[in-house]
Order: sequence, then C-alpha cells, then structure tokens
Amino acid sequence: MNLQYFLWLFSIFIVQQTRGQFEPAQHCDPNKCLPPDCRCSEDRSPPGGLPPEKTPQIIMVTFDDDFEKRSFDLYNELFDELRNPNNCSAMGTLFICQNYTDYFLVETAYSMGYEIADHTVTHQEPTTYWERANFTEWKNEIDGEKEILHRFANIPYDEVIGFRAPFLMFTENMFKALYTSKFGKFTYDLSWPANVIFDGKGPMYPYTLDYLSSQTCPTIDEPCPKLSYPGLWEVPNVNLMNKDHSTCASMMDGCDPSGNYTVWLEILTRNFHYHYDTNRAPFGMHMHPTFFLTTPDHMKAAKQFLKYALDLEDVWILTPSQIVAWMKDPQDVEQAKTFAPWQCPSRPKPRCTEETAHNCHYTEPGDFYMRTCTPCPPHFPSPTDPDGN
Repeated sequence: MNLQYFLWLFSIFIVQQTRGQFEPAQHCDPNKCLPPDCRCSEDRSPPGGLPPEKTPQIIMVTFDDDFEKRSFDLYNELFDELRNPNNCSAMGTLFICQNYTDYFLVETAYSMGYEIADHTVTHQEPTTYWERANFTEWKNEIDGEKEILHRFANIPYDEVIGFRAPFLMFTENMFKALYTSKFGKFTYDLSWPANVIFDGKGPMYPYTLDYLSSQTCPTIDEPCPKLSYPGLWEVPNVNLMNKDHSTCASMMDGCDPSGNYTVWLEILTRNFHYHYDTNRAPFGMHMHPTFFLTTPDHMKAAKQFLKYALDLEDVWILTPSQIVAWMKDPQDVEQAKTFAPWQCPSRPKPRCTEETAHNCHYTEPGDFYMRTCTPCPPHFPSPTDPDGN
C-alpha cells in the first residue's frame, strides 16, 4: 500500500469517526435545556431569573490577530486606570494567531490578566480558504495555535478556552474541531455576528449549542451549525448598529473608520444603551489594532466611553470566559463584587525579561520573527508542526 493511498484511507476514517460523534441538533426545549450547562438561544432574559436592573452590565473588549509591541502598548493605554466595581483592573481578550506574534509579550499580557484565546495559526487568505477547509485543516489550525501558545508563551492548556474564526468565517467543521480538540473541548466561540433585535427584549445572550441556534446565518451558504455540541457556548458577536437600526459592522474598525472623537463616542454610547436599557446582555467592543492607528480620536473616544460606563457603578469590563462563568452561576450587582471568577487573577510572571528573551528569525515559509522565553525552535511553527521541530 503506497503512502498516498494510506493517507487517503486514514482521512476517510477520521471523517467517518467525526461524523459518528455528533447528532443533528433539534429545536431547543427549555424544559430539557437547563442551567448551568445548557441555555436556549431564544432566551434573551438575564440568567438565573435576575431582573435587568439587578443584572451586572458586562462589556467585553477583544482584539484580533498577531500581537506585537505596538498593539501591546495601545491596549495597555486603553485599560490604564480602569477598574471594575471590585477594584480589579479591567482587562481584555487577545485572539492570537501566529505570524509576527511576539510570544514574550503574550506571556507578559497573560501575567497581567489578559485572557489569551485562539485565532488559528495562519489566519491565511483568501477568506474562502476557511469556508472550504475540511475538518482536519480546522483541527490543525486550532489545536496548532493552542500548542504554540502553550509552548512559546507558557499559557496553560486549560486557560486557552476561547476561539474566534479568521474573518468570522465559521463553519460546521470549525465547531467539530473545537468540540474534539485533543486538549479537550473549547468552552466558547465568539465568531458569529448578530444584529441587535429592536423589539424591546434586548440583544442575544450567550447560549449553548446543544440545540439549533435561532441566530441568523450571515451568508447565503449558511455555515451555521446543524449538529449538536453539548456544553459549547456561543457568545454572540453583537454588531454595532446605525441610528436607523441597520448594521454598521461586527468589528469596530469596520464601522465608520474615519469617524472622529464625537462620532465614535456617540456610536459606542448609543450601542451600549441598546444593551444597558433593555436586558443587559453583554456588550462587545471587538477590534483590530488598526482601529487605534487610524486616528488618535478613536483611542480618546474608547477611553472616555469606558470611563463613562464604569461610572454607572453596575458595569464591568470582563472577558468572555468570565461571562460564561457568570452565565453558569449568575450573580446580581452586589453578589458580583465577591464572585470568585471575577476576582483579580494571580498569575506567574514571565519566565524571562526583554533582555533574556530569545529573538528567533526564519526565512521559510517567509521572513518571520518570533520572540519567546522558550529557546528558538529550528523551524517556524506551523499548523502541522506547532513545535517547530
């Protein structure tokens, strides 16, 4: 048997095994889908029967793609002096991909309290690559980046529990890969855009994929999951909306990129109140570092908005993993101040310093640099060789 034929047979075996693990998702039955590990997508009320006025309003701030010093400095500037009602520093979530990432800074950010999440190894173009990627390709990309984050940034495997798809191009194969990761299934995905629903009930809350989702599919090809993934949370990527209730964008840098301070302060404040004044579903500020590089007004507006929100005293800036923990164990505005998952994290310092970090340079598959506290591997890490050996 030649190698090519063997690999073909093996791939067929893997696909068949994967198919056998999943059942078609049914419409959600609220009598069967019970907390803490199941929640119907149709349920737009605060968890645990909390009344909206007693529900903490959460803001999640997330950043995508490779992570370099310029990004690190911008994000630290945004969060500088921002504190939650329990006096812990406000922090965001970094969805990391491999190319050009400085893993010494990832390790440093993690030690400070940032959540580190998976955004695939290559984040390659075109976008259709992800739409057409098979299960094995998704699995290599997702598990590969998790391995890279562990090996080169010292992030514990069980701390990398969130994922966002490149270009928000999620598919059924992606969800299969998240659910069957060799490190254990991921806790949440944050790839699925959702418009605010202007019916008085408020935006969508996070929910689990045990059952069919009621969330609108974003493309004609409908990549939305049709299979059941018990206990896997979907955190809706609620879009920023225009005044006429049309969609502006899923990511902040895609919504009025030339807007000045006044424009952006209005956009953020108005969209925040679509959440705060209704059901208090988590409000997301999702962006790439380019949002802050377009004009200094964007940083000024974002900082002013976050200060305004925190001054309301029942608003928290948290990570998606902290949101899921709260969805499973809801706390009201007073109880939240002593809620264990929302307390200040205690994490080890980076294993090295700026002076002792290893600066790795590679010319294949392109001209790449990588800084890490781990000794440089002989090869640039890839989806099929995340160790670089």
